[in-house]
Amino acid sequence: MSKEKSASNAHWWQTFFDDSYGRMGLDVIETERTQKEVDFIISALELEKQERILDLCCGMGRHALELARRGFTGVTGLDYTQEYLDKAQTFKLDEGLNVRFIQGDMRFIPFEQEFDACYNYFTSFGFFEKDAENEKVIACVSKTLMPGGRFLIELMHRDFTIRRFHARSWMDYDGGLVLKAHEIDLAESRVIGKWTFVKDGKVSSSDMRLRMYSLHEMIAMLERNGLRFVETWGNTMKEPLTWDNPRMIVLAKKK
Repeated sequence: MSKEKSASNAHWWQTFFDDSYGRMGLDVIETERTQKEVDFIISALELEKQERILDLCCGMGRHALELARRGFTGVTGLDYTQEYLDKAQTFKLDEGLNVRFIQGDMRFIPFEQEFDACYNYFTSFGFFEKDAENEKVIACVSKTLMPGGRFLIELMHRDFTIRRFHARSWMDYDGGLVLKAHEIDLAESRVIGKWTFVKDGKVSSSDMRLRMYSLHEMIAMLERNGLRFVETWGNTMKEPLTWDNPRMIVLAKKK
């Protein structure tokens, strides 16, 4: 499937995650932040170094690579964007790390009862127009986990976003700017936006349409697909989820 922005039949997620987002949304994430997030992932999932772990929607592999650096030997990263996987593979080869990366669609994970744990991090859920397609991701996660396997998902907290909504914002990334214009479709519980990237005299823009979820919706979806809700947090310090947390982190376990 083409990733050209001009392709009228492309879904937003097929074109949004391009070089501009990579350079100004991923490349600039501090190493310290990644290390703290991996500390949390290890703790929340109670990971053992010999376990098989799936990084679902791994992007450039920052979490998977960090796990491999710490001696985890069974890590697999799956992502749709081949350009990001190529960069992850370069890091892997340069550092001699034991981790594999594969290209794929999160609705069609090509494994069955393969992994002891899976995590989906950094707003990598809710991409699809139909709720049934988003739920298909959860069903695939359940299928790919061993009995008793654990699943950790970190995503936008709908209830916070509705209460603290900002139609426009901007961020300064490493000498460049990202200008974000958003609106909310309350009927579909969806944030609709246009992100404009400006750096070195170059301007590009991408549209996005992200389905937001409240905690009760996530719990019900997990339960429908054989994943028992265990706990939720509002941040990586494991503080309880409240109205004031922009992020929602949910832990579940396969029944």
